[in-house]
Amino acid sequence: MTIHSCKSVFANLAFAASMAAAGIPDAMHPDFDMKEVPLADKYKAMGMGFLSDGRMVLATTEVIGGGEVPPASAANKLYVISNMGGATAADIKMKEVANNWKQMVGVTIVDDKIYVSDRDGFYKIVDIESNTLDLANNRQKIASWPDENKWKNGFSWHQFVFTPIFLNGSFYAPYSGSIRPGGPSDAPASTAFSGAFLKWDLTGKLEKFAGGLRSPNGANVAPNGDMFVADNQGAWLPSSTFMHMKQGMFYGHRQSPTRDTAGNITVNNAPNWAEGLPYERPTAWLDHGTLRASPSQPIYMTKGRYVGDWLLGDVNNPGLVRIALDDVQGTYNGAVFWFAKGMGISAINRMAWGTDGSLYVGTIMKIAGNWPAGDKAPLYRVTPKTTATTFDMRAVRHLADGVEIIFTDPVDPASIAGANFSVTQWHYTRQEGYGLGKGSSEPRTVSATELSADGRRVHLKIAGLKDDYVTYFKLTNVKAATGGAAVWNNECWFTLNKLSTRTWDATVSIADEAPKSVKLESLVRQRVSGAGLEVSVAGEGNHAFSLITLNGARIRSASSVGQGTVVLPTAGLAKGLYLLEVRQGAQTLVRPVSLSW
Repeated sequence: MTIHSCKSVFANLAFAASMAAAGIPDAMHPDFDMKEVPLADKYKAMGMGFLSDGRMVLATTEVIGGGEVPPASAANKLYVISNMGGATAADIKMKEVANNWKQMVGVTIVDDKIYVSDRDGFYKIVDIESNTLDLANNRQKIASWPDENKWKNGFSWHQFVFTPIFLNGSFYAPYSGSIRPGGPSDAPASTAFSGAFLKWDLTGKLEKFAGGLRSPNGANVAPNGDMFVADNQGAWLPSSTFMHMKQGMFYGHRQSPTRDTAGNITVNNAPNWAEGLPYERPTAWLDHGTLRASPSQPIYMTKGRYVGDWLLGDVNNPGLVRIALDDVQGTYNGAVFWFAKGMGISAINRMAWGTDGSLYVGTIMKIAGNWPAGDKAPLYRVTPKTTATTFDMRAVRHLADGVEIIFTDPVDPASIAGANFSVTQWHYTRQEGYGLGKGSSEPRTVSATELSADGRRVHLKIAGLKDDYVTYFKLTNVKAATGGAAVWNNECWFTLNKLSTRTWDATVSIADEAPKSVKLESLVRQRVSGAGLEVSVAGEGNHAFSLITLNGARIRSASSVGQGTVVLPTAGLAKGLYLLEVRQGAQTLVRPVSLSW
């Protein structure tokens, strides 16, 4: 599978440079423990998720290929794995529940039902509990991807629907744009959905939510409903991007004209469907070859010191980066930090939070300079430590006269001289040529600094910061107030999309806490059991629960106070689709629930 198409002949040199450029050790972040999950074998992880009882669902492939659609094979398997915390391979139980896939690229779990994106469509797994399963047919097709016959072996070969996510009754996933072998975009749009962020429901009808994607290898959703996609550098993308999906917006990838060897246009290819939509800037540009080269599935951090941030892997650049968001009147600026390199040169492809509070990191092979190759790599478990002790940058916020850098711990006042903060800016311009468009660096001067009363924020007064630019910060000799430790990661790439009118306030105290925008969607879990529909809620306060028919009749109700689980009896109800309604204060959540037994 080729997610990011071919690079230049200098790819291996760029890879070596990227390994050397990261200013952190080849190690996991010190506030997190990392261990290999002791499976009996290693797997190319194409999709990961967790059932409510703690079992992992793992989609694997034996096919990498060049972007063409491979034939179905029994070697491409879907597993349900029990006892993920087992100390040895003998403790962990793997059950194969389906095979004969073409090339799975994502797993979604909704109400303990498993859904899989394969190269030709979207499927629901019929059964995972029986001892005898028809592995080749244990699925129900819900949606077919757009006009597969136009691209499966033809001019535009590079089409996938990656990592479906679920939000408020609908599925969403990024669909590749139309490019040709080798990666150029001088191809006609292969379908009417080319480069769309797709939306569909259980009827399988596809809609275009947004467009202009090139070659995205992953999407995910935050508890507040924000959906993000990472896209890959190439034509019209001078660097990879991390993007906030907004309905009806265009994210930059175009169809290029076909040219002859002298550069003359021979065919003006028609634009893809989204090119006339309003353009939305990336939340964060991911400096190519330094930070990311072929970013994979992002994930929202729900545990540890960095709750509310995002982590992002890569199949062609080592480790993980962390992205902290700066919300300016509904527009996000994105600060990118190194988080870890501690998986060596494993190509990180998929991530999922387990019910045990650990982050599971799936790989496909080893980073090889242009595309993963060689031996398979492990599956990793990353667990936040009980006590966080590392002095680190936490976030960056734009101010009317510069920025403030927020730290995890108080800063030594003697270490915040302006000379200790190097600042440059550059602009990206989308161009037809592959990966072209990074502008030259422009230095910026820190004219004054100030420390907040709680010691955790440093105000940098900087004139001339421009929006639609990346601001790069490099810290030197900035130390913790207690113990004098140097900042663990001293680099930040801050994409400045919207200038703020906020002013510096030295008296504000910043506390590490979950974002206040956490919505009910993230707090409610449900599953169907012998007792009925079990609904668990993690939030405090009063909760009201209802099971509703599709015509609006409330047939079951219950209430609770604080965290806990209620059971809505299902005895006597017909099989089929119902609606679960949960109310908490001013919030109301409605989800479809399938009752089947």
